[in-house]
Amino acid sequence: VSGPVFALISSILRKGEDDTTQLYALRTIENVCSQGSDWAARFTSQEVIANLCYIFKAVGKQESIRLTAGSCLVRLVRFSPPSIQSVLDKLSFKDITSGLAKENPREQQISINLLNMAMLGSHMFSNMGRHLVSLSEDKLLVPVLISLVEQGSEVLRGKAFILAALLCRSGRRWLPVFCSGKLLSIVDRLAKEKGSYVQQCVEAFVQVVASTVPGILETVASDIQQQHNGKRHGQTGMAGRTHPKINVHLFSVILHLLGSFAFKKMVANNRVLEQLVVFLKLVESSAFQ
Repeated sequence: VSGPVFALISSILRKGEDDTTQLYALRTIENVCSQGSDWAARFTSQEVIANLCYIFKAVGKQESIRLTAGSCLVRLVRFSPPSIQSVLDKLSFKDITSGLAKENPREQQISINLLNMAMLGSHMFSNMGRHLVSLSEDKLLVPVLISLVEQGSEVLRGKAFILAALLCRSGRRWLPVFCSGKLLSIVDRLAKEKGSYVQQCVEAFVQVVASTVPGILETVASDIQQQHNGKRHGQTGMAGRTHPKINVHLFSVILHLLGSFAFKKMVANNRVLEQLVVFLKLVESSAFQ
């Protein structure tokens, strides 16, 4: 296929073109990008991605056109991961997460695919911290993910667990919300479904969360030790009083995990048990109040 053909197809995505013509161009791009990275690379220019993002979030566009543009974005990013930077230059995390709250399964899948690929490519962003803060401030994200886990299709349920795992890996602030009794009861039930796609995604979630436990215990023990030492030496500075409270609440995560069928066998190992012994000795110390 010659370069001018790709250029012609790309030019049809510009604002003001006929909707029907754009839909055919989008379907062509969708099919071409499905053939692999070499083909997808022909459509990864800044202009094409900007036009796809514009169409995807355009209010006045027909749903079929919008969602086909979203599907093109997913395929482009899948075969060209660095393209996610260009996508997030045009689509905010809020734009993407809003699609999860809609009742259209196709839009939900497009949105969760983009979020997962953004999280997987987080090392490529210099401002990923800002994006993660915007996600943590989104009051609908966690309820929507739990709803998808409970009621979504098999694919959406699995991808929701992957997103939860990636968020937990990105920072401990997500652990208390995803390690609640409600979600862990779902995890315990789904973990028993052998061989399914969802079960594999649940296993990935369990492994990621379980890997954070030793670090949590070390942090909590360190905070308690600092408070212990501060009291012993008469240090009552504001930082010394408040810092432990920031992390001690994470101990509730450990309690929830130890009560979970799926997590218990991974969490209750010798290293963790030894850390718990140290933790208890610190708490029981006569110098600790």
